[in-house]
Order: sequence, then structure tokens, then C-alpha cells
Amino acid sequence: MGVESTGGIQVRLAVEAAEACPVAASTGGDTIARSARWSTAGDGEVVEEFDLVGEADEAALPEDASVVFETDRSERVRFTRETGDCICEAVERLGVPVTDVSASRGTLRLSFHATDVETVRAAVDDLDAAYGSVRIDRLARTGEGEGDDMVLVDRGRLTDRQQEVLETAMEMGYFERPRSANATEVAEALDISPSTFAEHLASAQSKVLDSLLEGSA
Repeated sequence: MGVESTGGIQVRLAVEAAEACPVAASTGGDTIARSARWSTAGDGEVVEEFDLVGEADEAALPEDASVVFETDRSERVRFTRETGDCICEAVERLGVPVTDVSASRGTLRLSFHATDVETVRAAVDDLDAAYGSVRIDRLARTGEGEGDDMVLVDRGRLTDRQQEVLETAMEMGYFERPRSANATEVAEALDISPSTFAEHLASAQSKVLDSLLEGSA
């Protein structure tokens, strides 16, 4: 039986979440967390697991965190948290399942598929309001043809300063995984404050979303 495809949007968001997410908090240096999964345990609690590659920051993990399985390269860590107290759940409340979760150097990355740009914008706005420092790592649109079409932004939409910020961030490795430079370092290179850097980055992301909306019309 065939399934009709209406196209959609593939999104990966990055959230500076070391203070809000135990998975992100456990990472530092070359340590990577991946394959996070969770299940409702009842009584308002959720059991969560993730694979940790490298040495965890144990002080950042919940007190009940334990290793339930391990290999030569990774450990499967399990802990309990309250329902709703989670960045990924904040996205799923918009009606879109999170498909992949990973973290490195305190940054949480989560992927999902949306059917419209309004959902993407809502996810960015909600996470930014609750946690701050949210950026779009990847944004791709599917259509009737084969494969994904990456969204391209007309540079004429960006101010000179926004373009300079994006180019400098790219050159310094701000968008790499793991990052070669953080927001403070990029801001210093541009001789602006980290908050101003974040504002320029947020404005550019908004223009990416506008381009996506127009391209899907």
C-alpha cells in the first residue's frame, strides 16, 4: 500500500543545555552522549537512558544515575527524572516526535521532522524562551523528487553585519561538532558582546525560516 508524501522539513536544533539537561551536562572535552531514549515510569516520572563515549562529568549526573550496560567503547547510563522536565519533551509537546538526540561539550542536539515551518519556528521560540542559546544546525526540505533539498538563503536578505557574523562563526568552527570556538570566542573576534552575537544569529535563523516558508508555498 502506497503512502502519499506531502513533503516536510528535516530539522536539527542545537541547545546550550549543560545547566538544564543531564545528558548534555555529562559531556565535556572529547566525551560524547548519544542515542538518548526515555519511557514513562508512572507517578510523574520518566526513565531515561543514553550511551556515553568517554569520561562523564559524574558530578553533573543525577544522584540515581547508574551504568546498566557497557562495552569497550561506551556505557549505557540510566537515570530518573520528572515528566515534562526535558528539552526534548518540550519539542514533542508540539506534536512532533524527536528522532535523534546527542550531545557534546554541553550542547544538546535534537532532530525531528515537521510538516510546516510554523512548527519549526514554534520549537525554536519555545526552546529559546525556556533555555536560551538555540540555533539551527541543519534545515532541509523534502519535496516530490528524490532526496532532500537544502534550504538556501538569499544573501541580500542579510545585513552586512549578519553576514559577517555568520561567515566568522563558520570560519572559526562554531558550527562544527565538536565546536572549535564557542559564542564568546566568536564574539570577541567580531568585537561584539556574546548577547549581540546571539541576536544576529537569531535574526539570520529567522530569515532561513522565512525562506523555507516561501520555498514551500
